[in-house]
Amino acid sequence: MKIALLGLPKSGKTTIFNALTRGNASTDKYAPPAHEANVGVVQVLDERITRLSELYKPKKTIYAHIEYRDYPGIFSSRAENPDNALFSDIKACEGFALVLRAFADEELDGLYGPADPLRQLGEFEDEMIISDLIVAEKRLEKIELGYKRGVKTPAIQFEEKVLRASCEHLQDNLPLRGLQLYPEEEKVLRGFRFFSQNPLLVLINVSEDEYTAHDDLKTQIAARGHTVEVIAGRFEEELSKLDEEEAAAFMEDMGIGESIRDRLTHLCYKMLGYLSFFTVGEDEVRAWTITRGDNAVTAAGKIHSDLARGFIRAECFKYDDLIAHGSEKALREKGLFRLEGKEYLVQDGDIISIRFNV
Repeated sequence: MKIALLGLPKSGKTTIFNALTRGNASTDKYAPPAHEANVGVVQVLDERITRLSELYKPKKTIYAHIEYRDYPGIFSSRAENPDNALFSDIKACEGFALVLRAFADEELDGLYGPADPLRQLGEFEDEMIISDLIVAEKRLEKIELGYKRGVKTPAIQFEEKVLRASCEHLQDNLPLRGLQLYPEEEKVLRGFRFFSQNPLLVLINVSEDEYTAHDDLKTQIAARGHTVEVIAGRFEEELSKLDEEEAAAFMEDMGIGESIRDRLTHLCYKMLGYLSFFTVGEDEVRAWTITRGDNAVTAAGKIHSDLARGFIRAECFKYDDLIAHGSEKALREKGLFRLEGKEYLVQDGDIISIRFNV
């Protein structure tokens, strides 16, 4: 999955990016704005894949991964000449992580105003809504022009209806992620990749000594419907450079149970409604990521398009059952292997083998 790290200039996005990826991108507050995203790929270190690899001893073990893309602070009413190429790149990401500056800094306060996370969140949402409204209204203008030329199919009329409902929602200053849509309506909007339709994870970036001082702010942001986490970005960046033993000691002192990498992995999966299923064997043990509610054919297509095209059955068993009983043979003897059809909804932790014929 691709996650965009966004926010106002100098909010600490790149510091958090470095903490996530163990990278060394420049975080100098006097540096000019970047012109492209920093990109880093992080393995999702799922203990279940580690256990399966120990059991099957495959030639390859492949964990799921998250690609974090750290974008310049271009989403601001103060930004000059927003880069359309960057906007398009951001739209290709599946979810947004918005970094809000909650730490004090006299120079940054002078340039960008006091560290007011609620104001920053409001500005960001406004920019997303305005951008989406412009796109929707331009498309409606083209539809109207097409009507005058005699182009008026049922599909275009349906698209117009959905876009007008979307515009009304946006004009009420509401993001599209809160608009209730039927599947066929959601399909119409999918191609536009509207910013405000994407799920949003809010990261409150604080100083180390204020890590536990923002519970009220966290509650206020959560009340707006956002997944939210408090992060001491600079501390986490320093932590990412330590070995495991040293890092564990510092996290204990701060009252942090998991590193930022692990915490954000869980939050991103939750935000996007993702789950993991596994394929196993002597050649490869691998984790695959799909959306909760996806069926067996969708899972088969994730592995290879031929498996979806020629799908016959999915042979399934559960990771927990395998660990509890020790072998596939024991699962077969206990009747814990299942053959599932096309409409089976894949569950987190399913181990799947696809029977197919092309």
